Amino acid sequence: MRLFFAINFDEKVKDYLSEVQALVRSSALKGNYTLYDNFHLTLRFLGEFPESDVDIFCDCLDELATSAKPFKIKIGDIGSFNRKDKHIVYVDVLENKEDLYKLAKKLNEIIDNHIEVEDKPPFKPHITLGREVVFRNTLEPLNVLPYPYPILVDEVSLMLSSRNKHNVLTYTPLYTVKLGE
Repeated sequence: MRLFFAINFDEKVKDYLSEVQALVRSSALKGNYTLYDNFHLTLRFLGEFPESDVDIFCDCLDELATSAKPFKIKIGDIGSFNRKDKHIVYVDVLENKEDLYKLAKKLNEIIDNHIEVEDKPPFKPHITLGREVVFRNTLEPLNVLPYPYPILVDEVSLMLSSRNKHNVLTYTPLYTVKLGE
């Protein structure tokens, strides 16, 4: 099972992300775009684990829920990680990024106390809109208005990444906790 921890979004935030993604699509020649239902903010990618380890990761979330409190973030601006002429395009976190770093750090400490996870990539809070995006004109900036409302971060989910029978990537919450409970 391919697993990760994430913050999921409500429909209003996903609608905003979809609008920003449409702007990216209109400026690009091609790309592999995140599906509407897959928009999320990854707190920690775990990788492949047997189903028997899922309970351990659920225990980690239970511990996180009692030790972390809800907070709000603001999102907006487009950024990208460049890989030659292809980009991973994302929406950036504009406010309270430090709270996200603290949450991710706390989650990592809890995970490290429960199970050995080989890969721990550095955490950079972002919401991926597309991968392998090739822009028509990389010199032309995309102007995006920030999402107008604060987003309450009060839940964290253990997510399953899988492909359905049509080879479409799907992210499914396996277990979700409310922070502060």
